[in-house]
Amino acid sequence: ATLQLLLLIVTYPQTTLSFTNGGLSNNRRNHTPIKMGWSETWNDILNGGPKRWKVDDINAKQTALTHITDATSSDAPLRILCPLAGDDQFVYYAWSQGHDITAIDIVPDALKAMRFQFGENNQEDWSSTSSNGGGGVVWKHKSGRATLYEGDMLMKRPELQSSFDVVYDKDSFGALNLDMRRPYCQRLSEFVKSDGLVYVEVKNKESGREFGPPYHVEKNDLLEESSFGGAFDYVKSLGEVYPLKMGGFKQMGHILRRRLRK
Repeated sequence: ATLQLLLLIVTYPQTTLSFTNGGLSNNRRNHTPIKMGWSETWNDILNGGPKRWKVDDINAKQTALTHITDATSSDAPLRILCPLAGDDQFVYYAWSQGHDITAIDIVPDALKAMRFQFGENNQEDWSSTSSNGGGGVVWKHKSGRATLYEGDMLMKRPELQSSFDVVYDKDSFGALNLDMRRPYCQRLSEFVKSDGLVYVEVKNKESGREFGPPYHVEKNDLLEESSFGGAFDYVKSLGEVYPLKMGGFKQMGHILRRRLRK
């Protein structure tokens, strides 16, 4: 069963959670084999292998940021969280537009590639420290507006509580095994501010909708009580946000809003 799960993970999804034999990283005894398999997948991608799920078109990142800024009521720079980010170019692009960006991923090579987007010859612009509570390594850019957590997205991180105006989720929700959606959405509900937004991109599939990952995701899936529905309200559908090169798939966008905390 472990091998089967591993093959599903490395074939498609963006998620880089520390999967174990039947659950999440709060049971870390079997953490290493899964983490290493995912790391090997990233090494293959970074060394010129198949792109899998990656979208490197900067126009797609511009589109996402436009949707995000259009949905907010402020012209001020936003504090944006990018969970399970890999080396998504959105992080650098949003930073270059003046926003404050925090990304979380468990694969060191993916975040190293992301840091290189800020300038391959400017690695001295980054400093690293150990995260509190054994949560991995935290990289901070000298600008003060880019922070990369090299660690587990599902760990409790009190320093991030109610910190973000917006969450940018590209395919992470739809890449998770179904039983992992609840803890993932729970963490996001903790990290985002009251009235903050989630911009989420998901796949719509022409066939094989009952199988995944990637899972076919509709509005109702997002609003399940065990998913975002427990703490978020639906704002609107964005329809197809940009075309994909993957046949039989559409990239769909949705906006959700965090309910006010009681």
